[in-house]
Amino acid sequence: MKLKMNLFAALLLCLGMQVAQAQISIKTEASTDSTDKKKSASIDINIGKDDETEAKKIRYPRSFGGITFTRVDWGFSRLVDDGSFTLSEGNKLLDYKKASNFGFDVAQFGVRFSDVFKVYASAGFEWNYLRLEHNVLLQQDVTPLTFEPLDDDSGYKKNIFTSTYLRLPLTFELRSHQLANGKRLKFAFGAMTGVLLKGTQRLKSKEFGKQKYKDTYNLETFQYGGFARIGYDNFGLFAKYYMNDMFEKSPDQKGLRNLAFGLTLGF
Repeated sequence: MKLKMNLFAALLLCLGMQVAQAQISIKTEASTDSTDKKKSASIDINIGKDDETEAKKIRYPRSFGGITFTRVDWGFSRLVDDGSFTLSEGNKLLDYKKASNFGFDVAQFGVRFSDVFKVYASAGFEWNYLRLEHNVLLQQDVTPLTFEPLDDDSGYKKNIFTSTYLRLPLTFELRSHQLANGKRLKFAFGAMTGVLLKGTQRLKSKEFGKQKYKDTYNLETFQYGGFARIGYDNFGLFAKYYMNDMFEKSPDQKGLRNLAFGLTLGF
């Protein structure tokens, strides 16, 4: 019994030491480094080793990583059909009134090689929303992608098709030296992959009220593409283009891809 108590006490001690070593940083101001002249605002939330430091002398390369909440993307999305923004006859039922993209990162790990250059991998979530123009229902558990017309007399007001992905970007980021006000210009580019989590269709009508359906809908299981960001301090613009088709095993949707662009917060 005494041996078990000693082992339990040792386990608690080790756990306490690990927690004590963790760096939890919810920043309203970025810490200064050896080249900083002023402090700059930051909206990043990090648990782990941060990219910034208060040390007077910095040695490169230096690693950073942990749990975070940053690079929040919010913008528009456009379907590209064989290089055209006009959908072909086989994709007319995917015509949309509005399309948007939203995503953010929740974990990261990287290496800063100098004051102006770093490389990091991150993980997060991404949603693409299509507010469909036609009253159609995407069939579940059917290959290829199949549409069923809905009764217009039911008074459909909303038909939103959503894809949800786990996103996994690899980023190369350049930043300027500090400006007179302590802020920086930034440019980032890289490759992004995504793993499908789910597809969702939400309907709203006078007759049936709110309806919600979940399925893969033949969405691409694994997507990949490129992206770029340009910004000032913690605000910027992003553009993303997925190089593989939006749907798989669906011949009519061959060549249909996704382009997204908009604002990013927490560069």
